[in-house]
Amino acid sequence: MSQNHYETVALIPALPTVVYAVLADYRRGHMRIMPKQYIRQLEVESGGQGDGTVIRYRVRAYGIERAARAIVSEPEPGRVLVERETTSSLVTTFAVTPAMNGEQAHVQIAAHWEPARTLWGRFQQAFYPTILKNVFTQELNALARYVGNMRRSDA
Repeated sequence: MSQNHYETVALIPALPTVVYAVLADYRRGHMRIMPKQYIRQLEVESGGQGDGTVIRYRVRAYGIERAARAIVSEPEPGRVLVERETTSSLVTTFAVTPAMNGEQAHVQIAAHWEPARTLWGRFQQAFYPTILKNVFTQELNALARYVGNMRRSDA
């Protein structure tokens, strides 16, 4: 089977450094933007700030729940953050680039996975794009709200 891919993007009205800092902070920031409908019990096993962080969580969709664990890397510190699940082939990449003369952040969340050669693999091929669309859209909306609230509390 071939590798599958899904991605979505948003323009977040905040400085790229602020947006990236929220994404890389798994103890506070990132935890607050995760959609609880799909991602539950997010815990930091080690680290907590970007590269080398290890997280575990439960993923729930369509009445199916599974345990997941991921290792975080930063191939481009300050710009690209990667979560590589150790419990599946799912790799999620967060990329933050400056937009609007550096005053806003263009954020891309992309996922790649190799479907298993089982009934579960057929489920992945059929439903992952819809699930990921919902998860990523909710994350980006929550991220925009979170950094917006940060700005208001600083004012």
